This record gives sequence, structure tokens and C-alpha cells, in this order.
Amino acid sequence: MRPMEPSRNEVEIKLRFASAGDAVGRIEKLDAVLHRPREFEDNLVYDLPSRVLRNAKQLLRLRRKGPAVTLTFKSKAPGEHRHKVYVEHETRVDDGDELHRILDALGYSPWYRYQKYRSIYRLEQLEIAVDETPIGCYVELEGEPDAIDRVADRLGFTTDDYIRATYHELHEADAAERGVPVGDMIFTELETRESSSPS
Repeated sequence: MRPMEPSRNEVEIKLRFASAGDAVGRIEKLDAVLHRPREFEDNLVYDLPSRVLRNAKQLLRLRRKGPAVTLTFKSKAPGEHRHKVYVEHETRVDDGDELHRILDALGYSPWYRYQKYRSIYRLEQLEIAVDETPIGCYVELEGEPDAIDRVADRLGFTTDDYIRATYHELHEADAAERGVPVGDMIFTELETRESSSPS
């Protein structure tokens, strides 16, 4: 495991787009620079059986993205914010399978799995992530609050459009609307094959 990065405040919002093509088109019109090409992500969220982390608005996540594996711990920052604000600790992991066994031995097990395809752009010191998920396309703006507001406005959104929910919360709402169990937010095999390029 590599040294842990210093903790930092993660300030972000999500914006809902009709499609990845719409999102990428609007982002590229702002002259944003592609930082990381589209890549598949597989995420496992861990907790104790009592769901102590979830109840405390904390997240322990193991993310696999290509050959890279990252362990992240987030806790919600106190106070009310118009953006989503978390204190984040993150480190790269050399052996994800071994870390899974360590977490399991400590009593932590995966309780939620979610997948997405993510492309990352850079603009005005912001990280702009285009996330294609099984429940739709979302764009995450992460960085300084004022820069988030400026770029959201340039993309055609207002503060009323800001989404501060997690992907699990969005998935819960989507499942409730459709009257189906929540389960994991993962692509079917057919969706994975057909999702080789943004729609």
C-alpha cells in the first residue's frame, strides 16, 4: 500500500444530463481539456453488519479502475453547504484482493456495489467527471465552490439543479420510482458490450 495522501475537503456536485454525448458536447464547448479518457470503474462499499459507517454518513470504498486499485474513506463535513462536502482520505493499493481479505478479517464486508464509465476533464482548476451509470448520465464538478458555480452556470444549470446525493441514494430513488428492489448498481453483460462509446 502506498503512503496515504493528506486528508482534504472534497467539494463537489452532480448534474444530470440526458446522455453522455450531450454532456461531453457541452463540456468540450467550454474548452475543457480531457485529462483521463473513458474508463470502466467497479466500486465496492464496505461496512460492519451494524452499518455504523453508513449511519454516520461515512464511506469506505475499494475502487478498481483498470489496473489501479484505490481505497477511500470519506466522512461528511459538518454544517450545511450548497455543495456536497466530505473530508476524504485516499491511497493507492498494490493488492486489492489481499486488502479485501484484511477488511473481511476485521469484520467489514461489501454491502453495495456500483459501476460506471468515467471520463475526466479539467477546466478552471476543476475536475469534471462524466459518469455513465446504469441509471443515467451524471457530471460531477469537483473543486473550489466558486469555480463549481461558474462552470455549472456555463453548462446551463442553476443551484436548484445541484445534486448532493450519493450514487446509492440516487439508485434508491430510481428503484423506488420503478418499484423494483435496489440491489447493486451494475451493468448487465449486454449493457457492458453496447457501452463501448458514449451515447
